[in-house]
Amino acid sequence: MKEIYSFEVKRNVQKEIPHIRKTKDGPVETTKKVKKTIKNRVVFGKPTIADLEDAEFFYGQKYNEFINAGFLTKAMLAKKMGDLGGMTSKSQEEIMAELVSENVESARVIEYFGEGRELDEEQKKQLEEAKETWLRTNKIIHETELNLRSQFSQTADAKAEHKLIEWLVLNFSYYEDKLDDKERKKLFSLFDGENYNEKRLFMLALQEDDEDIKDPIMLKSKKIYDNSFETLIRVASIWYNRLGTDQKSVEKALEELFDNDDEEEKGDEKSK
Repeated sequence: MKEIYSFEVKRNVQKEIPHIRKTKDGPVETTKKVKKTIKNRVVFGKPTIADLEDAEFFYGQKYNEFINAGFLTKAMLAKKMGDLGGMTSKSQEEIMAELVSENVESARVIEYFGEGRELDEEQKKQLEEAKETWLRTNKIIHETELNLRSQFSQTADAKAEHKLIEWLVLNFSYYEDKLDDKERKKLFSLFDGENYNEKRLFMLALQEDDEDIKDPIMLKSKKIYDNSFETLIRVASIWYNRLGTDQKSVEKALEELFDNDDEEEKGDEKSK
């Protein structure tokens, strides 16, 4: 199997080891629990041509299911929004084009005047105005994109794609582990099952609380799942949308698309 992307996750485990406990009657052989951090390499594998045919069939099934359930397609929603004067109407498109033009032009001014040059009062004023314009237009463009993404996320196309990304993760996610405590390692499927439905049920089981899982092998899978699922979803989405095809290009896409989101989440957690 060819690999598209791999990364390491850590999990903490408790092990019982032999221990000599000193007592007033002399040493006593016993055991004690120690915590150990284990690293596992998680891999997103590359689908074959036959796998891609299965993926297309799966997407078509889900797409039709959502349409039959009453969801609009992206084309239908865009037309409806345009007819009602919404964000996809011609006038709104013209406003957005003007905002993008202002944003680009202000960025050029900032780049031109912001290189440590000595500026006169008029140039300083132009630079400040450009900064204000860039911040204002950037905020509006970002909010508009979020609103569009939110509305189109409820279409049959988007929901079917979401299911397809899940299908890819369930079928092509692996973790590397030792064989019988030996140095030799092997890739194991992260989600047990013979088909999508069985693998999805296994995924749902992994979402249970730790204390509800008694099987140690299942608990190991859960800990790997908890630390890798979000990244696997991102990697599958990047690969599906042709933003990255190998370790290097996927890594670059992850940094460009999600680094800011991760920093904002960390900031939110600190402020709580």
